[in-house]
Amino acid sequence: MATIKMNRAKSAAAAISYALGANRMKQETKDWLIEHGCPSGALKNNDRAVVRSGINISPTYANAEMKAVRQHANGDTVKNQAVRIIQSFSNDDLDITNPENWQICNEIGYEFARRAFGGVDDESKEGYYPPYQIAIYTHVDGKGHKLHNHIVVNKTNLNDGKQWIVDNLDQEWRSFREINDAVCREYGLKITQERSKKVKKTISERELEMKGQYVWKNDLRARIDDALAELKKENINLETALKTRGVDVRRRGENGISYAFVDKEGKKRISRGQRLGTTYERNNIDEYEEGIKQQRAERAREATRSVRLDSRRQAITAVRTHQQQLEQSVGDAGERVERVGTRKQSLTNLVRSIQQAVDRSITLIMRLRANFERRKAEMKRFRAKIRELDSVKSYQDLERQMRLAAKAAEQKSKKNASEAIVTVTLRDGLPENSSNPLIAATADMTRYLVMVDQGVWSDRGQFEFSDPEKKALEKATPEQLKKINGIAKRQARRLSGVVDKAVEQQKKNAERLRAINQGKKRYRR
Repeated sequence: MATIKMNRAKSAAAAISYALGANRMKQETKDWLIEHGCPSGALKNNDRAVVRSGINISPTYANAEMKAVRQHANGDTVKNQAVRIIQSFSNDDLDITNPENWQICNEIGYEFARRAFGGVDDESKEGYYPPYQIAIYTHVDGKGHKLHNHIVVNKTNLNDGKQWIVDNLDQEWRSFREINDAVCREYGLKITQERSKKVKKTISERELEMKGQYVWKNDLRARIDDALAELKKENINLETALKTRGVDVRRRGENGISYAFVDKEGKKRISRGQRLGTTYERNNIDEYEEGIKQQRAERAREATRSVRLDSRRQAITAVRTHQQQLEQSVGDAGERVERVGTRKQSLTNLVRSIQQAVDRSITLIMRLRANFERRKAEMKRFRAKIRELDSVKSYQDLERQMRLAAKAAEQKSKKNASEAIVTVTLRDGLPENSSNPLIAATADMTRYLVMVDQGVWSDRGQFEFSDPEKKALEKATPEQLKKINGIAKRQARRLSGVVDKAVEQQKKNAERLRAINQGKKRYRR
């Protein structure tokens, strides 16, 4: 009897490393195998994988080859990179102490993987090998001491580079199970009888059960089972029995039935009967209730035959009265359970709303704090700029600067005066004289662009750099030249704006100081 389990692996490298198990064979596993008759010569290798094989891949170098295919197809950005399948065999089918059975186990895993992922049956036809990379590793370790295969499948299709996608993993697992049974029959292994469908469980439910976590469908099945068991003991219907357990049942059409309840996590759950298993489908539920009614009727007939007419009437009256009281008490209890469930749901919604409001408040506070810090930095820069521009403190200071500027204009040419102005504006930017020729060339280019923009460039000839600057620019790479040009243009635009603002501010200061001075003179008169 061979069984399979499958799941998705986020990291193909981790799945292959575990399956290959290089130098990870435990000594206690070797001792157990030798003690039970396995030849010691068959256990010379210390790898966990005693037999390995591959489809479209070398099993020894599977990690590197799978990664190369993923990178070529999509840059290796897949969330779940591989599919991992564990195929186990019972000791009745394959003896784990016989090395010949190790090879048979690997061959069965190879044939199962080839068919499960699209390989055709005829070896002479194209497509005999599926368009996926598959590595099969056979293990002899484990607590149960059973032969089993670790099958790792790279989800990237070799033909089109697309990913292996399954909408319903449970249905895919069922189809794989049928392929596994067919391959095992060909190798003469026993096949388990058809699994019972009285209780249907998905792979995700089984995984939660293995982890010991809460499964709401199991909770719902248990409540329905308790209600069905109560029908045999008490004279009530299924709806009432389920309502006392917090479950609402709804019959749809001729064959449909659904169950709804609030699970222990406070979530409202709804499921159809066919998703829970054949036991909970409409036909079986109706047959069960009908059988209970017939049993009750038969017991009533037997009771009436054993008593006299008057006693029988009194018994019937007492039974009816008791039934009404019981139904009323059960109905009251069901209403209380429903109210408790509604209150619990309301509290859950209230707590969730409060948490959302707190999260929004925290986000708003963080946003306001960031805006405050940004505005604080802007005000700091603005004040620094004001201090740079507002250099005139009095009218006499302005007149003194104007006299110095007129004297400099008379002594020097227009070009030199313009360079002096631009040099002053560069005091907070690039240095006028720098030991680095590229930085000096950038400063010269910036001054040239500013003077052209201000209309004070008088030389009609070609703009010339100094000899060190020329040599540095000749050796510069295209990326450096592009960067120098960009810096010069951005600095020139900024400095031109600074000059314009400074001139405009000086005019305003002159007018303001002149008005103040005139006011003082009038006052003195």
